[in-house]
Amino acid sequence: MKKIALAAIASFLLATSISVGSVAAASKTHVVQAGDTLYKISNQYKITVTELKRLNSLTSNDIKVKQKLIVENKATSSKTVSSTNSLGTLSSSKPVTQPNTSITSQALGKKLVDITQPLLGTPYVWAGVTPAGFDCSGFIFYAFNEAGVKVPRLDTIGFYNRSLFIKDPVVGDLLFFQNTYRPGISHIGIYLGDNKFIHAGTKAIEVASLDSSYWNAHFMGFKRFVDVK
Repeated sequence: MKKIALAAIASFLLATSISVGSVAAASKTHVVQAGDTLYKISNQYKITVTELKRLNSLTSNDIKVKQKLIVENKATSSKTVSSTNSLGTLSSSKPVTQPNTSITSQALGKKLVDITQPLLGTPYVWAGVTPAGFDCSGFIFYAFNEAGVKVPRLDTIGFYNRSLFIKDPVVGDLLFFQNTYRPGISHIGIYLGDNKFIHAGTKAIEVASLDSSYWNAHFMGFKRFVDVK
């Protein structure tokens, strides 16, 4: 009996070690180097900053040299979501996918550049939605409506909820920032490419960079309006 019990325990421990080893093997990791940021790492591995933070249970954008970060969890990357039909029963599962970059979004990006560049230097005005003055969400409202995307006048949280996270941003996509002048989602801009974005700064419409330590520390992720295909 003792031999049988010991054999059972040994089998259990072996199975457990194999299971743990399989999970470890399923996760791709990155060792933080000097100069790395969450944005730089997420861009390297084609995931969002939000997903990178979720995989590593991070509550801030602070990382340390030699810290090991999970950048891909193959065990969960193929997860699917199930929907229910009108009877409340499960329908066929569909994979979670990112919106496709199309000519539509690229054409929109060009329109947004043409519309926003002449507005550089326009003064910051709280709740402003006209070329006489903008706040950050008012600037988005004006620019996208002028470009033909009819979005309602919402604040940054409203626009955040009306958009989808994307892995490969193009010119014209949205950037969201958190914990700037208030906790949570609090600022928004329009991506110009090369880590640059245009937004309503504290004084005027300006171009800024994600390479800035301030904006990088508060960067939440890239998103795209559900209205844009």
